[in-house]
Formats: sequence, C-alpha cells, structure tokens
Amino acid sequence: MILRGRTLGTAAAAAALGMLALASPASAGPDPEFQGAQVAAACSGSACDGKNPSTYCGGDARTVQSLRLGGQALLELRYSPSCRAAWARISNASYDIYNSPSPLARVVRNSDGRRYTCYVPQGGTSCYTAMVNDANVTSYAYGEWDSGVTTYTGRTGSYR
Repeated sequence: MILRGRTLGTAAAAAALGMLALASPASAGPDPEFQGAQVAAACSGSACDGKNPSTYCGGDARTVQSLRLGGQALLELRYSPSCRAAWARISNASYDIYNSPSPLARVVRNSDGRRYTCYVPQGGTSCYTAMVNDANVTSYAYGEWDSGVTTYTGRTGSYR
C-alpha cells in the first residue's frame, strides 16, 4: 500500500491492512448492470478479446473472484461461461476528483500479459474493462482505489 503525507503509525498501518479483504468467490447469476444483455454468446474465446462485455457476453456473467480495497471499493473478476471470457469491474469506488487519482480496474491474462484497464469517470463510482479470452488460460483482476489518505491496491486470485 502507498501512503500519502505523513507515515502512519504501526497500529494505524496494521488497521489499514486489515481492511483489505482476502480474495474470495462471490455471487453467481445474471448481472443487473447488463439487464437485457443477450444470453447467447456473440463471441467466444479469442474472438472476445477487447470487446465490451455488456454488448457481447453480459447475459450469463458471474463474479468468480472478488475483494475489497480499503474496506470500501469492490474489485471483481467477472466471467462469462458462454463466451469463455473474463473482465474486471470496480464499484463503490467514489473518490475526491481534486485530491485523488481515478480508481481503476484491470484484467490481466496470465499466459501473455494481455490487459485492459478502465478508470472510474469523474462523478462515477464504477467501471468495467474490455474482455480477455479466458479459454484454457487464467486471468486475474487488479485494482487501485485512493481513500484520500491511502492508496489501496489489490488483485484477485486467478480463474480458469
């Protein structure tokens, strides 16, 4: 974790570290963000690289790994079984546009390092990345969120 300003005392740093949850599987099921998205895959595997999940694969999306950054922002690794593709999403990531960098989410494919990043827009609290092919390979989500005092970073476990 990167600290801004003065160095926090050991107790405060330990408390801040305690707010970073371990990666864990999360809820399955259709994504309310993609209501009305088609359920049938419009792309599959490598044909999904760089595509928007809400357009192509949101209908059967599920969260396969997640963690909290700083006890607030939620970082998720999302997966579509029909598309065999993964992407990252960060939510509940409000920030001070004058004093903090924009929160981000990034999906990374382990086999070749292919990555896509999104930044939470000004006035927003969430974003999701483009997709990476996840057929027979693994991917993970990485995120950053700044509380104004501390910049929290984290990554989920990999998912196949």
